[in-house]
Amino acid sequence: MSGFEGGPLFLGVDGGGTRCRARVRDAAGRLVGEGLSGPANVRRGARAAIDAAVAAAEAALAAGGLGREALGRLHAGLGLAGVSQALALAAALAEPHPFARRTITTDFATACLGAHGGGDGGLVIVGTGSAAYARVDGREHRFGGWGFEIGDEGGGAPLGREVLRHALRAADGLEPRGPLADAALAAVGGGQDAAVEWASTATPADFGALAPLAVAQAATDPAAAALLDEAAAHVAKLILRLAACGAERVALVGGLAAVYAPRLPEAAAALLVAPLGDAAEGAIALARDAARTPA
Repeated sequence: MSGFEGGPLFLGVDGGGTRCRARVRDAAGRLVGEGLSGPANVRRGARAAIDAAVAAAEAALAAGGLGREALGRLHAGLGLAGVSQALALAAALAEPHPFARRTITTDFATACLGAHGGGDGGLVIVGTGSAAYARVDGREHRFGGWGFEIGDEGGGAPLGREVLRHALRAADGLEPRGPLADAALAAVGGGQDAAVEWASTATPADFGALAPLAVAQAATDPAAAALLDEAAAHVAKLILRLAACGAERVALVGGLAAVYAPRLPEAAAALLVAPLGDAAEGAIALARDAARTPA
């Protein structure tokens, strides 16, 4: 017996461009379990994103001693990357699912809910991509998050892309060649031709995997430090834009948050607050709210 037999369960999914994280709680708020799966970016395929959410949910249930049959007890809040546009959201909503009920919104909306305990505030998320979001006096404000191809400045994927661009320029002798360029070229096959082949099939998550090279080399390679400073400047613009909309508190979250925070100008850094909770907890709150309204 798992101790969680019978009754509704509440699933919160934080679905990003690199991985999907799920958390399940029971009606009393007790943690059932947590689970992980692969990317859940709807722009890369709505079916694949929903499958990732289901796989993470199954792993979370298994951690609590429950089997796949418990999926039908889940009231699911899904915060997914790539549903900022109406067509992408519609595609995700059209996909079948095994849950008792599910509500879908953006990953940054659930992150903001979690960060401010459901209250007003802003959030800048810097994971594989980047986006800024705020709730102020009942109004929502959203900036950035336009995807790897044309935006997401400050996110891991664009940072990784800039790492590789620097490496190629350095190999051409157009920029000083240091440890960052060497590490980047080694990571994609060892040379410029290999880099072109690698890039032809690389996903945003693949480019994001190059971002830690800049972090690792920042103390010794000026090129790495410059790339981080440039990315942090983009993040600062997002923070200040939220402040202009009335957000008095902004949480900076995501895998690169700790990297950028000490590089922010004072005006942006002064607005930062520690998040009260994470995106999975915000998604659970979304699921609970939905469960209280008629289907």
